[in-house]
Order: sequence, then C-alpha cells, then structure tokens
Amino acid sequence: MKKKYFLSVLVIVLGLIILPINVQANNIEDDFVEVPYNQINVLESEKRQVSMTSEPSLGICDLGIGINKNGIGITYSTRATQVATEIGVKDMVLQEKTILGWRDIPVKDHYDYDTELYFGSVVYLSAETGKTYRVYCTHYAIIDDVEYTLYNETDSLVFN
Repeated sequence: MKKKYFLSVLVIVLGLIILPINVQANNIEDDFVEVPYNQINVLESEKRQVSMTSEPSLGICDLGIGINKNGIGITYSTRATQVATEIGVKDMVLQEKTILGWRDIPVKDHYDYDTELYFGSVVYLSAETGKTYRVYCTHYAIIDDVEYTLYNETDSLVFN
C-alpha cells in the first residue's frame, strides 16, 4: 500500500517537472515602453543589402534581446524586397522562465504601411533581477495582397 502511494506521488512529481506549463500574463501593456525612432541606433552592414528588384518576399529580419538600464530591451527589424502595403512584427511574446516552464508576456504588434523596412524597439520595465528571458515573433510583409512571414526567436538572457 505504501509502495503504491509512493509510486503515485513520484509519478505526479515527475510529470510536473517534465511537462513545462506556459502561463499567460494579463494586463501587462503598461509594463512596456516603446522607444522612439530617433533614439534607435541601427548599424547596417554592406553585406546585408537586399536587392529591391527581387521577387516579392521578406529580406533580412532581425530580432534581438538585451539588457537596458531600465529593463529588458527588445529590438526588431523587418525588411521586404519590395514596398509592402503593410510590414512589421506580430504575435511577439516575451517569455520569463519559471519553475514550471515559461510564462508568456505578450507584446503588442508593431507595423507600418507602404514601406520596405520597419524597425523598432521596446523595453519591458517589469523585468526582475536574476530571471531568464527570451522573445519570439513573426516578421511579416503584405505585398500585392500576399502575406510573407518568418518566425524568429532569440536565445535566453539572464537579467542582472
């Protein structure tokens, strides 16, 4: 009887450890601040040039995470090979590592119209020292009523 009880408890504990759980955060829009364009410093390499005469598609798309003086900084850029009617990032989620897995912290979509390049940056103001974070998103561009997408994610980062 005791052996059966012990095995049942062991299976439950192992199940909780092995199966990470995503927890959704609510009402966190005030935890992010958007960085104005004139405060973003983008350095571009000549090797990363995209020919604007190519077939319609996404070009170079970047997603970064870093430590900012007041939180976790997220930078993103989406480039298309032609002018897009809409271009940007969507379904962006900052994740915070917890004991049971990753807690999802949604970030609002960012986009612009009638351009071939969109870039931006936000800072998560509620980052906690010692916690681990990562971010993922979908870059997209709508060209001639066709949506082109690219999934992107970062490595994890410990906020200190």
